[in-house]
Amino acid sequence: MPADLRASRTVAQPFWFGPADRPLFGWLHLPQDRDARGGVVLCQPLGIEAACVYFSYRLLADRLAELGLAVVRFDYDGTGDSAGLETDADRVGAWLASVSAATDVLAATGVASLGLVGVRIGALFAAREAARRGGVDALVLWDPCNSGREFLREQRFLRVMGTGGQDHGETGVDAPGIRFEPETVQELSHLRIPELDVPLATRLLVLTPPESSRPRGLERRLAGMEVDWQDATGQVELLDSNLQTPPMDTIGRVAAWLSDALHADPVRVTLPLRQSAAVAATGAGRPILEHSVELGILRLFGIVTERTDGSESPTVVLVNEGNTHHIGQARIWVDLARELAASGFRVLRFDLSGNGDSGVRPGQVQHVSHAPEAIADIREAALAVSPGHPADVVLVGFCSGAYNAIEQALEHPTRGVCIINPVFSFPPPEPMGTHPRPARQTTRPWFVDLVDGPVRWLAHRRSPTEVDRWTKALRLGTWPSSLAQRRAGIPKPVWWLVSRALLEHTPAATLERMVGAGVDTLLITGAEDYLPISLGSECRMHELKRSGRFRLVLLDELGHASWDRDDRLRLIKELTDHLVGRFGPGRRGPGPSAPVDGPA
Repeated sequence: MPADLRASRTVAQPFWFGPADRPLFGWLHLPQDRDARGGVVLCQPLGIEAACVYFSYRLLADRLAELGLAVVRFDYDGTGDSAGLETDADRVGAWLASVSAATDVLAATGVASLGLVGVRIGALFAAREAARRGGVDALVLWDPCNSGREFLREQRFLRVMGTGGQDHGETGVDAPGIRFEPETVQELSHLRIPELDVPLATRLLVLTPPESSRPRGLERRLAGMEVDWQDATGQVELLDSNLQTPPMDTIGRVAAWLSDALHADPVRVTLPLRQSAAVAATGAGRPILEHSVELGILRLFGIVTERTDGSESPTVVLVNEGNTHHIGQARIWVDLARELAASGFRVLRFDLSGNGDSGVRPGQVQHVSHAPEAIADIREAALAVSPGHPADVVLVGFCSGAYNAIEQALEHPTRGVCIINPVFSFPPPEPMGTHPRPARQTTRPWFVDLVDGPVRWLAHRRSPTEVDRWTKALRLGTWPSSLAQRRAGIPKPVWWLVSRALLEHTPAATLERMVGAGVDTLLITGAEDYLPISLGSECRMHELKRSGRFRLVLLDELGHASWDRDDRLRLIKELTDHLVGRFGPGRRGPGPSAPVDGPA
């Protein structure tokens, strides 16, 4: 991955725009001198695909700004940081209106040459806007869906085969990361690139994955138009939710093509931008405000959500997992922040360094999961959002974000920690000269040395491709839970002995240390994720629950990724109930300075 592309040659500003009662959130990217010879609107996909494309769109926007173009990238109504819910009425109309509002913002800058880019379903939205507006100079359809109906069919397949669960049929579509209500399904089913007697744009670029043939339906609808067909290289890796690898070759070609297509006289962009917005309201009608912030010397990007009448509760800091940006898995942090703000909390969601819209540390590799710099990022965010009392925060983390929150709380105890499906065993690269992470579970080195040879021999006999997986499981200490899943009859005392004798920093021991430091702890986990935490440690977990500072919520059907809407709603309810009960106005709750005794 190259160095940070948002260099001194560009300017990027977050802002809210559109209707005052349903503000949209976006970014305006400009050349450093703010002179732009054209403008581009980036239309993102929906659901899990939007999460995969987010960072690549940032790179594309920065590259276009370097080439002298103004760029708007934004969240549709009810998605990302914009106001509204994915289940609101008239979704397709609202999404198309969002594209129009973003294009209006760009046109208001005075740029005379205009382009639109859309990926997947976003390509259909971009094409509809080009047809509505007319006179668009450049249109890029990047791996476009053939139709809304085809898109829904793919999402149904991903829901059932990729992330698990059952499709709801006529009641709607639960796609990974987004819920399509029946009305939305019907509207999307009729969405396609319009057939016109005139070109959609003066110049038209269509990128399709080289692994698949050109969509025939798309070719028919674009018949008679002059189309530049190119390969969307790297598309498989881009849309893989575990990778989200930016396709640098495609990004570079799209940027160069748009730079060539948009070449009007430069204009000075001096557009006033709204830096805050009322995104929702409490049941009593109090506005819930959001405003963007820059945190610490790294200028980590974040958004603070709070009521207009302030907060008497500790600030809640939401910690991302992997390379997910600040909205969290399937937008869960946005929904949670607004729910907590309605209950009187001040909430921060932010991008870890090298991810989302945050800066990058010297020498840091961008957009990776389990970045070792994440723990320092959390500390920097806590110091920035609560400078007088950085310990007076509650950290909420998911997956690797939960692990990083634990690491931070071990080094600098906070008032509370809420962790969801924490992962204790993974191999992040360690910064040079640092000590091993105190919460990362591993197998004791002497046992690794003793059995490494036999494990390699046995794995090679079964399948040479399995050697790396087996040795990795041996080093990281994941082998006991894997073996327990396959051999359910092994007695519990055996696992107790394995946990005590062969593993270092077991999850239960780590939780004991954190709770012992007075950190109020909530653990929410599904049955599958609970196994490696509790294996051989049932007694320790029971003692933790007796401490009065630890609460366990076991949701048997909770998936690890929690892309499902029902999972997200359950998590939001559990987190909100816990935080209000422990730290709501008038309830300071236990913390590092005030441990309590008694049942949770």
